[in-house]
Amino acid sequence: MATALVSAGQSIIGTYVQQDIETRLQQDVYKKQIRVREFFTDFDRLRKGWVTEDKFRSALSMINFHFTKDDIEEIIRRYKLNDGLVQYTTFCNKLEEQFLNNEAKAQVFQAPQIFNSDEEDTVKRLMQAIKRKIATKRIFLKQPFQDFDRTACSHITIDQFSRVLNQLGLLPKDQYLQLLIRQYIDNGNPKEVNYVKFCDDVDNVQEMLSGVITGIKQNPKDIHPDDDFIEDKEGLDLISTLFTSKKLTDNINTLNQVLKKIQGDVVMKRIRIREFFKDFDSLRKGLVTESQFARILHIQNIPVSEKEIQILLNQYKIDKIPNGQVDYNQFCEDVDKIFTLKGIDKEPQAQVPQIDDSTTLPARRRYLQMTEQEAIQLDELLMKYKQAIQNKRVLLKPVFEDFDKTKQGYITTNQFLRILNQFNLFPDPVSLNLLLKRFVDKANLNEVNYYDFCRIVDQSDEGVAISRSHADAFKNYVKSDNLSQAFIRNDQPNDFEDLMAKLRRIVKEQRQRIAEFLRDFDKLRSGTITITQLRKGLSMAKIFLSDAEFQLILNNFGCKDKQGFVFWKEFTDQVDQVFTTKNLEKVSPSEDVPLMSTQYNYGRVSITERDRQVAEVVKKKFQYFCKATRLDIKQFFQDWDKLGRNKVSPKQFRQTLATVNFILSDEEFQAVVKIYAAEDDGDIRYVQFINDTQPPLEIQTESGASQAYVGVKPKEKEKLQPSVLLEQIKVAVKVKRLRLGDYFKDFDPLRKGLMPTNKFRGVLSQMKIDLDQESLDLLETMYVVPEDPIRVNYAKFIEDVEIVFTKTGLDKDPLMKPPVHIIPTFLDPRDALTQEEEEALHAIMLRLGEVVRKHRILLKPHFQDKDKTKSGKITFTRFRSIMDFHKLPLTDDQFRVICKRFAYQGIEFNYVEFDEILKKYENFYQ
Repeated sequence: MATALVSAGQSIIGTYVQQDIETRLQQDVYKKQIRVREFFTDFDRLRKGWVTEDKFRSALSMINFHFTKDDIEEIIRRYKLNDGLVQYTTFCNKLEEQFLNNEAKAQVFQAPQIFNSDEEDTVKRLMQAIKRKIATKRIFLKQPFQDFDRTACSHITIDQFSRVLNQLGLLPKDQYLQLLIRQYIDNGNPKEVNYVKFCDDVDNVQEMLSGVITGIKQNPKDIHPDDDFIEDKEGLDLISTLFTSKKLTDNINTLNQVLKKIQGDVVMKRIRIREFFKDFDSLRKGLVTESQFARILHIQNIPVSEKEIQILLNQYKIDKIPNGQVDYNQFCEDVDKIFTLKGIDKEPQAQVPQIDDSTTLPARRRYLQMTEQEAIQLDELLMKYKQAIQNKRVLLKPVFEDFDKTKQGYITTNQFLRILNQFNLFPDPVSLNLLLKRFVDKANLNEVNYYDFCRIVDQSDEGVAISRSHADAFKNYVKSDNLSQAFIRNDQPNDFEDLMAKLRRIVKEQRQRIAEFLRDFDKLRSGTITITQLRKGLSMAKIFLSDAEFQLILNNFGCKDKQGFVFWKEFTDQVDQVFTTKNLEKVSPSEDVPLMSTQYNYGRVSITERDRQVAEVVKKKFQYFCKATRLDIKQFFQDWDKLGRNKVSPKQFRQTLATVNFILSDEEFQAVVKIYAAEDDGDIRYVQFINDTQPPLEIQTESGASQAYVGVKPKEKEKLQPSVLLEQIKVAVKVKRLRLGDYFKDFDPLRKGLMPTNKFRGVLSQMKIDLDQESLDLLETMYVVPEDPIRVNYAKFIEDVEIVFTKTGLDKDPLMKPPVHIIPTFLDPRDALTQEEEEALHAIMLRLGEVVRKHRILLKPHFQDKDKTKSGKITFTRFRSIMDFHKLPLTDDQFRVICKRFAYQGIEFNYVEFDEILKKYENFYQ
């Protein structure tokens, strides 16, 4: 097409090319500002003004102008001399005369329009036809041409010109197109058309608009208020309502339909409908007036018509007087049935309808009725659209969203049809009527739900959706401001030693060498730097000091003979004493090296005797408070101690005590803070406070002596026996299902069965068998090799321990059976219960088993929540608090018996064994 048009353009001006070759060259030279003479001087060294024919051709080829064979032959014929040379000076003067003479310039740029009388009449009729077609279709002509004119030169190619006319439906036949192109080729170039002049001739916008305005006449027809509503929806032709504002009436004639619509709005907007009526019913009679009823529905933003309000009043109005009373209580109960049913607690088998999309559908959509045959035709049509869009590989939703600036999901019917036409998807009238019937769902005929349409037919790629969502995540990103703010330090050290202790502590924790930050300021290594350099170096080391602290350093390390200088070397030597002492090699080995203190007390007041007395009173009060309320205060402090530092701030400490209703006065609080404040950061050591105030639980043993289960040390251990130690290891191995040989053989490559004692202890540590120092020493003594005291016979140890699984040499004696190992109970023999206590415990467990089975209580998960180490044990107070939480209170005697029975080593409660035994008592009642 493009080649044909170019050739057509060349043929159009073929009648005058030979006569206008210089003019075309002059236009190109003026446009590109070419110095033509410079191309010929290289071939004319003597500047005679003529060159040979072949050199003349070479120079023309360098000008980069499109010459045909006939053009070159014509130019050579005009300027060729008798001796065969070509006079290029005359040729260059002809091309450059436009730069010197304006009249010649105007003549050069005048369009060579050569038409006869018939051609002129044809061009006029063609222009009138194009102009009439543009006015009829209301086409703005210039914009499509400007899309191809990137440089704004008012010219486009013949191919682009014809393409725009074809796109707008204005392309004439070939013989008329050639005349039109001849009319607007005004620069001598057969490839370019002046589209601006063409648009000015045919696209008269003012004339078109004036005709439209003068053609508008006032409609004399009287418009009735009900004319905009359509009552009959069956057989409705939506094509005839494209340019109207018709609305659909609601076919709501029954109370059930009105309630479903209101229920949909209530569920969608999450409205508590009863709360609005209470403001108008101060006496809570359950009645409001008729006007108040309508006003409340309007306040709740529930769209109801006058007809629907009248339906509601016919049902819920209790009298027949004007503006009478309305029973809103019954109305609210009927609406709230969508959430629950009144009296459902008396009907266990009653079922409440599940809320889903269909619940809010009456409030969101107003669909037109369609027959079964129309529904089948619509599904087939949507499948065709889906296939066509998939073949075209386009996305319709972004194009629809360009018209939906408010992102409501709706556009006008006209916009919907324009987009379908843009993608060549415009259906026939019957199919179009089905589409509009399906997607016009907003109670009017002028808005189309394009969102549902795109969701059905638009196949968005998953990668496109992910990239779009990722890009939208940064759409409204706002860079946060810098949170760092200027801060003035006002720390006041007590004395010089207090300041040096603080510096030593900072240096020790951060492992810094301050001298590395100050040495670069002392180029001559004189040991002194300026005050400014000292402060800058400390800031580089992230050591920020207040003015009082810095002034104290200047008072002790300032140079008296050099004003404004500081002895930085002496300063760093004193700070670095936390690591080592200078000239330590000169100190006698027998002389003790002093340890520098890192404890500092900035403005901290010393503890007085009055503070100690007040703190003791507080501890006694809190001890009695914990015993009376059975309180385990530690879990409240741990909620604030997220990092497990065993410390909380003073504000958190006081707030925790206030949470459990233990109020402290200011004097008592200050005294406790002074006693239990940490030395480094001033936080309160709550663990030490709890240990000092926790009330001990004393239980009477058989001998009558009291034994403390909480807050005291465990019982004094008897001397450990080898058989008891070996039995403990067997129990641990059987419970954890350990294979001892797999651990030991990694340290014995030659499988000798021996290993050093230090490796023996390391293997036991890897197996997580926790033994104290006394147990390890006893175990090594049992299996040490007599000839080599530093080695242990681990093979014998494995044989003695793995008897819990099997026995050595079992393969040689098939009839022999290994003994069954029974795990002993954790009950301490010295805590064995008496006959009376056994009977009391049996009665307690019977009662607990009955209550737990009846109320279906699971105690073990609550015990496990408090067992952070998963050891199967908790404290006695924690056990009692959990029982109180489940409404299972125990008397002191009952609690003493249970703790005595399930105590582990006298300090913890074995809840695993307690839960297992309690399950057996539950089975008594099944």
